[in-house]
Amino acid sequence: MKNLVLLPAMLCDEELYADQIGRLGGLVESSVAIATKTSMAENAAAVLRSAPARFILAGTSYGASLALEIVATAPARVAGLWLMGCNPGLPGDALGATRLSERVRAGEFDTVVEELARRTIYAHGPHASAAGAVFRRMAHRMGAEVFLNQNQSLLGRRDLRSQLSDIECPTFVLWGRQDEFARVAHGSFMASRIRQASFLVLDDCGHLPTIEKPAAVTDAVRAWLKAV
Repeated sequence: MKNLVLLPAMLCDEELYADQIGRLGGLVESSVAIATKTSMAENAAAVLRSAPARFILAGTSYGASLALEIVATAPARVAGLWLMGCNPGLPGDALGATRLSERVRAGEFDTVVEELARRTIYAHGPHASAAGAVFRRMAHRMGAEVFLNQNQSLLGRRDLRSQLSDIECPTFVLWGRQDEFARVAHGSFMASRIRQASFLVLDDCGHLPTIEKPAAVTDAVRAWLKAV
């Protein structure tokens, strides 16, 4: 059976992929790796130490940025790549991200989580209320320290745009059309640079497709996995 390593978005845990883990069980053996170190290089090394010798790698947002770091570090170990909601370049709003960390250190974690929930989930999506509740649960389980570490590592990430053409494994780029954090143009750019990439955009969907449109995501990923 194929091994699928899932990397959650910032402040998210395995609940982000609950539908996929539950419904893809006959096709892949899934594991979730939560990154909590302060640099992408350290997090990539930690995932590679715990992952199978060869695996399919999936990531959402922060997790997708980490997935790009991993495939750049150890391309021979990644049999397939599934990316959602990331910017392969440098942070687009480093000042804003730095201010969020400052606010969390000042005791505003709960307020920051509420602001992120409103921006992360597309308000008019079919499962907006449930998806928002899932995000809030995950964020409060992860807590302020994890947020600070993940934000620091995300701010220090490498610009990997020039290395996208080096990715040789089959790649599935999946995006929410209403993603406010990583616009569809980022997904289109990556799909145009990665040799074996397919690209799917979901309407009425924001930054976290796996909980905003879980059935559509799982069905699309199942079809892709069968071809990997």
